[in-house]
Amino acid sequence: MGLTGQQYKQLRDALVEAFPSQIRLAELVKFQFGKNLNAIAMGDDLDAIAYRLIQTAEAQGWIDKLIAGAREANPGNPSLFVVAQEVNLAISLPSKLSKVGGLERIVKRTNSFLDVNQWREKLGIIEAQVCRIEITKKNNFPSSFGTGFLIAPNVVITNYHVIEPVISGKATPSNVILRFDYKKLPEGKVINPGIEYRLIEDEDEDENYWLIDQSPYTDNDLPTIDELDYVLLRVGDADGKPPGEQPVANNLPNAPKRGWISLPEDPNYEFLPNTPILIVQHPDAQPLKLAFDTDAIIDINENGTKVKYKTNTEPGSSGSPCFDINWNLVALHHSGDPSYNPSYNAGSPFSAICRRLEKQGLLEELRSGTAMW
Repeated sequence: MGLTGQQYKQLRDALVEAFPSQIRLAELVKFQFGKNLNAIAMGDDLDAIAYRLIQTAEAQGWIDKLIAGAREANPGNPSLFVVAQEVNLAISLPSKLSKVGGLERIVKRTNSFLDVNQWREKLGIIEAQVCRIEITKKNNFPSSFGTGFLIAPNVVITNYHVIEPVISGKATPSNVILRFDYKKLPEGKVINPGIEYRLIEDEDEDENYWLIDQSPYTDNDLPTIDELDYVLLRVGDADGKPPGEQPVANNLPNAPKRGWISLPEDPNYEFLPNTPILIVQHPDAQPLKLAFDTDAIIDINENGTKVKYKTNTEPGSSGSPCFDINWNLVALHHSGDPSYNPSYNAGSPFSAICRRLEKQGLLEELRSGTAMW
C-alpha cells in the first residue's frame, strides 16, 4: 500500500491528534507492533516523529497495520477514520458518501444541525460493537454467517433464524464464533483477523445458559410481540470476560473499552415515511459495511412489530443494527421481501423488542450497564 502526499499529511496530523504526546505514540508503537519508537525517530518535534514513523512503516510494508492499529487504539477519532476509509481500512461507505464532500452534503441535507465529525466519531465507535457471527460445520451442515451487536457488556443480539441451526441441534454452541474487528483489504489481504468471542456454556447446570432469550420468526406480515426474530446471546472470551468491558486494542493500556449499543429509551419512536435508515452489517461475511438511504422508510405495520425500508442488505446482514440519521438504534434487520421481489427490506422495531424484553423481566437489567451472569 502506498500513500499519496495528501494522505501522508492526513495520517501524520491524525496520529498527532489521536496520540498527542510522545509517550502515547510510543505506547502505540510498542504495544501494537512490538517496535521501539526511539529507534525509528527521536527528538521533541511530534510532527516530525509521526512523519518518520509513517515513512518507516511504508518502507517496511506495515503501513496498513499502522493505520488499522491506530484506529483500534482510538476508534472514535474522526481524523483516523477519514484516513482509514480512504485506504479501505474503515467501515466501507456507499460510493455516494465516499466522494469528497459527499457525506457532508447528504448529512446536512438530511439534518442541517448534525455535526459531521461527531457523526464519524459515533460510527467509529459503533464499528467496534458489531460482530460477524460464524456457525461452523457440524456433519453435513454448511457454514453460515450473520451479523450481531452488543447491547450489554456480555450480551449480543442477532436474529433467531441466524442461531436457529444451534437451537435446532444442527450445530452446537461451540460451533459459534462472534468475530469483532475483522479487517480485510479489497484485494483480499487480511489486516486484522479480529477478536473471537464464544457463547458462554454452563455444562454442569444449564445446557442453554448461553441463550438468554428468544423470539422466533413468522412469515406473517403482522408478527405478534413473541414473533420478532431475535435472540439474546451470553458471550465472553476464554475466561468469560465480557467483550464490552475489554479494550478494543487488547495490548494498549489506554485504549478505550469496546462498549455496547444502548437500547433506546424512547418507547414510541416514530418511523416517518421517506426518512433515513442506516444499517451497519457484514454482507456476504465481508468486513463491515454501511448501507445508507436518506429516503428509506416505507411504512410500519399496524401493531408496530415490523418496519419496511429500502436500505440495501445482502445474505449475512441478518441481525444487523438499524439506525436513524443521528445514530439512534431503531430496528433489528431480519429479512427482505419474501416474494424475492427486491421492493423492500424489513426489521423488528426496537420499540417492540423492548416491550417484549420488559415482559420477560430483562429490560431493566440490560439497561443497567452491567454484565448478565
